[in-house]
Amino acid sequence: MTMLINNPVETATEQVRWLDLRGWVYQLLMDFLGRPPRMSLIAQWRGVVELRDAIPISEGGRLLKSYLASIAEEDFRKVCYAEAEEFERLFMGHNAKLASCEAVYRARTEGADAFACISEIGTIYAQSGVVFNKLNGERDDHIALELEFMAVLAEGMLNKGNLPQSCLELVDTQIVFLESHLLKWTPQFSDDLAANTTSPLYTGLALLIKEFLAQDLKQLQAWRESFAVVI
Repeated sequence: MTMLINNPVETATEQVRWLDLRGWVYQLLMDFLGRPPRMSLIAQWRGVVELRDAIPISEGGRLLKSYLASIAEEDFRKVCYAEAEEFERLFMGHNAKLASCEAVYRARTEGADAFACISEIGTIYAQSGVVFNKLNGERDDHIALELEFMAVLAEGMLNKGNLPQSCLELVDTQIVFLESHLLKWTPQFSDDLAANTTSPLYTGLALLIKEFLAQDLKQLQAWRESFAVVI
């Protein structure tokens, strides 16, 4: 028989704060790395940052908060157009500076089997019961979908805070996905992104990806370990 001695979701204010914050961060990263940012998206996140502390304290987080707050109203439209053009330069077309899909990126940088990578990701999604509405034919291994997968499971943890065993399963899935996929390629992707842009937005995002994903894995592992299990 397995007995759960304590419920980490309720053990500390810090832990609850982390559970709430991480969903916002995954959403932010997903929004800005999934498509060229529209004016409405930048305005939305500028408002969120002003109203609540939705970005963690880190080098990338501070840069993003400062940048979003510094955009003058008279320059807002021009800045938004510039950031959309930067997204296209970085990620779109045959001359894109970076591959934004894991299988392609890892095949180029480490000779990974692209087909096996995509197949494994699809299997993880299916086993977790996560189905994406791919309106524009997005690939399962696109960075935005991988981040969205984590956002969905993060929300699931919040919704199942009173169901320890269900939370435990979600934690295990997220740890495996971070270790087997996101953290296999995003640290180098982040370095490459920072090296290929002068935009404060994408420089901040590059730093935040690297800082946040590594910290999120540590927090998940700590959450997992805080379950005292007696067989």
